[in-house]
Amino acid sequence: MNQVTDPGSSTASVSWTEPTASDNSGPVTLTSSHDPDDSFPIGDTQVTYTAVDAYGNEVTGSFTVAVEGMQFLL
Repeated sequence: MNQVTDPGSSTASVSWTEPTASDNSGPVTLTSSHDPDDSFPIGDTQVTYTAVDAYGNEVTGSFTVAVEGMQFLL
């Protein structure tokens, strides 16, 4: 996922649709390292989601948010 900052800013707000998780054993707890609409600094940041079922089984998924600084053109 790529995003460009506003001119003169060193961060960008990045939004995405959160994943869902389900399991045949019952409820699943879903946690994340970042939330949609968080501000991310220039550079690459990994976002990780972890789903855990009632028995402690877990699975993770991740993606990279890449933020580029906007350059002023004169």
